Amino acid sequence: MQRNDTMAPPFSRAIQIIVAGSLALGGVLTGGLQYLEYLLAGDLERKDQIAWGLDHQAFYRAEWVAGMFGGFLLLLGFLGLWQFTRWHAPRLTAIGAVILTWGLAGQVFSDVGTFTAQVVAADVLGGDRAEQLIADGYMKDLGMIVGVLVPVIAGMFFGVLLLAAACWRSGLPKGAAALVALWPLWDFFGPSPLGPFTTDLLLIGSTAWLAVSVMLLSGARWRGQNA
Repeated sequence: MQRNDTMAPPFSRAIQIIVAGSLALGGVLTGGLQYLEYLLAGDLERKDQIAWGLDHQAFYRAEWVAGMFGGFLLLLGFLGLWQFTRWHAPRLTAIGAVILTWGLAGQVFSDVGTFTAQVVAADVLGGDRAEQLIADGYMKDLGMIVGVLVPVIAGMFFGVLLLAAACWRSGLPKGAAALVALWPLWDFFGPSPLGPFTTDLLLIGSTAWLAVSVMLLSGARWRGQNA
């Protein structure tokens, strides 16, 4: 049966706008306040970061709450991208969407755990005991390793690379796809922050570029009618 290309699915344009907005806002919430912390406090070890957070509690709480909401928005935005790439790279999409969703779920759990340990526990128990909670509990607990650390490390790394490849093959700007791929590669294998440059800027820049690209897609391309 031939698809009727003159009929757009319900809410197609609204979903396109939501995907673009989720990408842009998710990148800013996830990376923006963390980058601002870097500018204010520098590149700190975890113990020093907790101590800095205790001295700047309002900002530190806002930073991690924003990260939790940002991770959820990125999940929505990336799922929307997979909806588009499935017309052009179905195999990459079928594999990558599962891996990246797994990784992003772990990232949201990680942000919740970090907020609990580095913000709430530090406020109640003090910085030293919060650091001990992370080092001797969070990093060694089997449930946290399986449910959080492995998805974040493996799922985010490979899932984002597969997303970048799918975006490249789907006709989205190749610069945006390359920037998406550079984000996990630099985060895992690159040097420490270079002056004012951190991987947070890669996240913000790549998601903003993809958001604009999605908004500029014609309705027909968004629905896969020109695939």
